[in-house]
Order: sequence, then structure tokens, then C-alpha cells
Amino acid sequence: MTISRRTLFKSLATSSLLATTLPVLAAKPQFDRSYDVVIVGAGGAGLAAACRAAELGLKPIVLEKVGLIGGSSLLCGGQYSTFGTDLQKAKGKEDTAELFYNDMIKTGKGENDPKVVKAYVDMSKKQYDFITKTLNIQPKGVMAASGMSVPRAHTFDPTQIIPAMAKYAKDHGAEIVLNAPVLRLVRDPDTDRIIGVKAMINKQPVFIEAKKGVILASGGFSRNPKLLAKFNPVMAKADAISGGGTQGDGILMAQAVGADTLDTSYIKASYGFKLKPTVIQDMSLITYSGAIMVNKEGQRFVDESISYKLQGDASLAQTDGYSFQVFDKKILDYDLKNDTQGIEMMTALSKDPKGQDWVFVGETIEEAAKKASLDPKAVANTIAKYNQGIKEGNDEFGRTSLTSGFGKPVPLDTAPFYIMPTTAALIGTYCGVKINEKGQVLNVFDEVIPGLYAAGEMTGGVHGAAYMTGTAFGKALCFGRIAAEDIASQ
Repeated sequence: MTISRRTLFKSLATSSLLATTLPVLAAKPQFDRSYDVVIVGAGGAGLAAACRAAELGLKPIVLEKVGLIGGSSLLCGGQYSTFGTDLQKAKGKEDTAELFYNDMIKTGKGENDPKVVKAYVDMSKKQYDFITKTLNIQPKGVMAASGMSVPRAHTFDPTQIIPAMAKYAKDHGAEIVLNAPVLRLVRDPDTDRIIGVKAMINKQPVFIEAKKGVILASGGFSRNPKLLAKFNPVMAKADAISGGGTQGDGILMAQAVGADTLDTSYIKASYGFKLKPTVIQDMSLITYSGAIMVNKEGQRFVDESISYKLQGDASLAQTDGYSFQVFDKKILDYDLKNDTQGIEMMTALSKDPKGQDWVFVGETIEEAAKKASLDPKAVANTIAKYNQGIKEGNDEFGRTSLTSGFGKPVPLDTAPFYIMPTTAALIGTYCGVKINEKGQVLNVFDEVIPGLYAAGEMTGGVHGAAYMTGTAFGKALCFGRIAAEDIASQ
């Protein structure tokens, strides 16, 4: 979906953000500093770009508007999707670039850009090797989650990756400046090439030249209610679990020089959070271990094996905008063995069932339902119907797997039983400026805007209509690297 620049900016005329990003500087200023590459944002995408640019002998500077590095990448669950790793082979699972690519296109309902998806898939293993071999940071496991037909989401600790990338970049000559918001892009009036930025450093305006290119890696806009209301009004009501700097700055700056946008109609909240979440650890993907979803009426309403983005849509449409995950001891044990998202919550539940205020526990499903203020009879009937459908292979919502064809659902019949009130929250906007397979930003005529690149959450084209677990963190790191390599090749 293409966003009209005129419509967007008119709706934001009173925004202080708009005032700092428009208009683009078309007159060539006197630059105060000069670098090969200017990178806007010190999250996963920006730091990955800095690492690779410095490694290739370029002189990069990273400008971060807040006082710490990491952005939303630091807050994410750390899942990184790639293929052909030793961890996958140890589990006896064969994964290839072709299978990964096909899963991405299927999950995105064919709305993602095939060339961009292929570029991410092809780079994912190289960046994985950089993390595991060069930085020597190892994942603690690999799991199957949203959108994947084999276990592919490798679980890293982002609090290890982010500082390690920052150190690597600095050790190789990159400069990282905090509390340095970028206000505008600078465009050469003769060539239309992006040649630098205007930023604030030490509260003073500074013009910084980018001799080879500018990489925008400033995140999405989960923390900008006006933009959310513009593109998807329902999402403006959702809780946000993302970096405080995700205000859409980079997207607006790119639009100011003519950038097109993609996937804005597919902004979706992620399902699996306990009510009133504050951190990513408040999220569980236990539906992919076999849990089912019921609404306040005690009824199922969706095939639980679909992407948790689509689960979120379905849940938000229910009474009061949330629902419940229902599971039993057998499903909890399976979840713990497979180290899925929410392992901390489920580990605590297994050790101290009565000490968790986010879940209701009962020796019968009726007891758990009553504690959750649900109709015990309605929930019991729903469970009985589900169990019969799973046994006979004719589930009423068509569920045949745990997730996207992987794993087989099992009946819920082993006490104790658990009911978790669950909501959907924004952990990213998964849309933004249109890029090509090199990370170059494209205008509304599909022409490259010379000198301008983008990476990470502020880009569209990778996910399409839905989302595979581990591809947001993955695309950030991979397209940061892709953009740096293309700049170095110029």
C-alpha cells in the first residue's frame, strides 16, 4: 500500500516530529564533518551496518537520538531465523534456502517482495556465522514458531549481541554518537543525491557529509499514536513493547525525498502477551505447543496454528479485545522442552503454579474456567469438541498442525489445566519505506533515490501480510549488512 505524502503530512501538521524532519534540505550546506557512511539509528540494523562498513574499510558514523544503543532490537525476544545450521541438523531437521524462502512467501500471503525476501534469506546464514563465529555468541536453542514448517528461529540473547556489535564496530573504526537526533536529510540540488544529514550533537546543529551513502535504520513507529491511527486505527489502542525512539522519524525523512512505502495496511499486534505487558518476556507462544484460544464466551474462534500476527487480529476482534490461551500439563511440558518464547513464564508456572497472577489453574477444566470468570460448561464443551476434532482429524477451524505444518496437535486432557488471559501488543510495525534487494530506497516510480539506504523495522517488503518469527531481528541485521556491502561496492 502506498501512503500519500500529502495526506500523511497534512494529518501530522501539528506534530513536533514533523517540524523536525521537513522540509528536506535541498541546498548544499557547508559540512562540519565528513564520513563515508552516515547511519541513522544504533539498533540492530544500524550496528550491523556499522560493523560491516568498518570491516570493509569505510569510515562510518552512527547517530542515535536517545542515550543508549539497541533500540527495539535490545527489547526483542532474540529469535533469529535462518537455515542450514548445526542446531537444526542436531535436531534432525533439514532446512534449505528454498524452503525458508517458500515459507516466507506463504506466510506473507505473496504480498512480500520476492527479491527482497531472497536477499534476506541468502544473507541470513552469513550474518548468523558472523554472530556465532566472529562475535562468538551462540544461540541457546532453535524452535518452530509462527510461519515455519521446520524449527528455524534461533534464540539469542540480544543483550549479548547488541554490545558485541557496538564494540566490534568501534574496534574497526566506526564512531557511535548518542543523544544525536537526525533532523533532516541533505540532498545535492544538482544531482538529487542524498549527500548527508543535519543532526544535533551536544545540542548544536551539525551538518555531516556522507560521501558514499546514508543508511536510515531508525525503527518503526509503534510509539507514535498519530501514525498508527492513520494507517491502522485498531493498533492505536494496542500496548507497545518497543524502543522509546520508534516514532517514525526515518520514514518521514525518507518520504520527504520521495520514498514509496509498503505493507502499511499490515501493521499488526503480536498475540501471546499477558494483560498489561511491559517487556517481551511477558509473551508466550504456547499456542505453537498446542494451546487453544477461547474468547470471553468460552468459544474458539480461529485456527491457532496461524501467524501470531493474525491471531492478534482475531483476538482484538473479540469481546473487550482480548481472549484466553487454554492448555494442560502435557502441553506445558512440551513447551518447556522446546524452549519457546515465554520460557521464563512457563518455567515459573511449572515450579510455582499458585504464585503466578497471570494464569488460572485447576485440576479440572471447569475449575480453571470458574477461576478465570468464564462459563465452566461452555469451556468444557469447547475442549471436548476440540479434542474430538483433533482425534478424528476434522477440527472445526481446520487446525492440523502446531504451526504452519509443523507438529501435531494433541487433545487437552491431562490435569492440571491452565487458562491465561491473553492480549496482543505491538512489538514492531513491520512496514515502511520501499527498498530493493540492495537496501536502496525507492521512490514512487520504483527508481532508486541515489545515496539513500534503509534497513530494519522501518522497511517494507520482507514480511508482506503476516510475519514469521525471527525475521524482524533477522532482517534488521541482514539488511544493515546488505546496505553496507552495496555502499562499499560503489
